[in-house]
Parts: sequence; C-alpha cells; structure tokens
Amino acid sequence: MSDTEVEVRQRIRELLVELFGGDRFTSGVSDSVSLREAGLPSTGLVSLLVAMEDVFGFEWDDDVQPEVLRSIDSLAGHVLALRS
Repeated sequence: MSDTEVEVRQRIRELLVELFGGDRFTSGVSDSVSLREAGLPSTGLVSLLVAMEDVFGFEWDDDVQPEVLRSIDSLAGHVLALRS
C-alpha cells in the first residue's frame, strides 16, 4: 500500500471522527468493514460524502455504484481512481 493510499484512508477516518466523534472509527472498524455494519446511518453517509467532496476536491457522480460507498477501502479506492 502506497503512502497516498494510507493517507487517503487515514483522512477518511479523521472525517468520520470529526463528524461523529469518539474513537469508534479509528480503532474499532477495519478498512474493509461495511460502514453500515459499523453503525453509520444513511444520513451520516451523506454527511461523510459531502465532507469528502470538500477535502478531496471532487463531486460525486449521480451514477456512482453502491459498492463504492460500502467501506473505507472502497471510498479510498474511488478517491485514488479519480486522482489517476
């Protein structure tokens, strides 16, 4: 895993903590776990997606595949794909 991949995943975790507090998303949730299973409600996901647009400088497409929104891994993969 490159430094960029690590940095993107870390920044997504930081956003989760900023938005929802606590350390649940820094220590208790692996990168591959479904965010829904980790307790993130759909309204929370929307907040995270908006924050990611601001931080990473892109806009989500209307036709983004649901799998992209599943986990920290899949979100980071999307960000990295947009950068290449």
